[in-house]
Amino acid sequence: MRTRISRLRAAALLITATLLATLGVTVIASPASAGPIACNRLSYLNFYFRTGGDDLRGNSEVIPYLITTSGDVELQHVWGGFGGETTNFRTLRFLDPGASVNACSVTGLRLRMVSHPSWPETTDNWNMDTVSFYGYSATNVYSYHFYAPSFFRFTGSQQWWPAAP
Repeated sequence: MRTRISRLRAAALLITATLLATLGVTVIASPASAGPIACNRLSYLNFYFRTGGDDLRGNSEVIPYLITTSGDVELQHVWGGFGGETTNFRTLRFLDPGASVNACSVTGLRLRMVSHPSWPETTDNWNMDTVSFYGYSATNVYSYHFYAPSFFRFTGSQQWWPAAP
């Protein structure tokens, strides 16, 4: 009888471990995800940029746009100086101080890298490994989350990263 119970426990443990491993791989390999947590008006967004092997120079900027049901809304520009293989944090507000966006109208994110080459530097290239942001209301209520784990290489001819989950 003890052998049968031990075998049942071992089988249950094996099935549980297999399911957890499968779910873990699914989460790790998932595509971009986004969605409102609450339908509040967004006031500011905390961005995390993970840079790969090619840095973002200090004379380059990233222009983020929230994709909404009523059109793109430009956010404050992010100036470079992101070293290779680093994660960089920025708190951003809307470029237009009077702009307001409801979290439930956000459908994605678009980024544009603008390089401002000056001698002796040429046009910048930047490897973005991941980008994520968390949107908050004016009363600091967490209202929106966006995460995209996909690698993208910005170049002089590929300046836009369109992403919509």
